[in-house]
Order: sequence, then structure tokens, then C-alpha cells
Amino acid sequence: MKKLTQYLASIGADNYFDKMNLSINSLFLSDKIEINPYSDHNWELRKGEGITVVNAIPSEDKQDRFFWEEWYIHQGEVHHHILSLWKPAHFDEIFECPEKDDIHPALSFGKRWYVVEEADMTPILLRR
Repeated sequence: MKKLTQYLASIGADNYFDKMNLSINSLFLSDKIEINPYSDHNWELRKGEGITVVNAIPSEDKQDRFFWEEWYIHQGEVHHHILSLWKPAHFDEIFECPEKDDIHPALSFGKRWYVVEEADMTPILLRR
């Protein structure tokens, strides 16, 4: 998983996670996983007024089976959302993504997402 952490650092995600008091090495560096489970995800960084966001969203053709994850800090609170187009057994809210905005990735626009507010910041695809 060293390649993933190197990639995240190369796009500046380490700085975004630092603002959340999270470390890409703690979150994403695992010697137990050899293949990058996020290889079908697009990583997008966003900043807005009072918000810093890291998005890992699957490519359009994989959204029916992979989660979109976002980690963000807003008003001093860090959040980890796990979003899906399918209805999971438990979800906290439904997010109707607008057709366009400055915070969310374009691949999420105009869709209904089921949101799980996750207290565990560990990436879902790296959990064992």
C-alpha cells in the first residue's frame, strides 16, 4: 500500500488529512494488503469556506458496487462518510447531490446517495 500513500502525498492529500489530525500513513499504510483496493477510485480534494474534504469516489461504471468515501473537517469536527447508491441495512441520511457545486466530485452529481456517518476513520476497503 506504499504506492497508495505515495500517490496521496503527491496530490497533497497528506496536507488535507493533517488538517483533520489524521495521518495517511496511519490510515492507508498496511502491510497486510498487497493490492490497492482503491485502484477503481478517483481521489479529489476540495476546500470551501470552512470545509476541507478528501473524496475517494469510484469510477462511474463501478458505483453500483463500490462505496464513495469522504473525510472532511467542518466547524472543527472531523467526519467520515461512507456513501452508496444502494440502500444499506443502516444509513444515517439520504443525500441528493446537486447537479453541480464546488465541494463534491463531479462523479457524484445528480444522484441519490445513502450516507453512513462513520465514527471509525479507517478506510472501509482496508478494514479486516
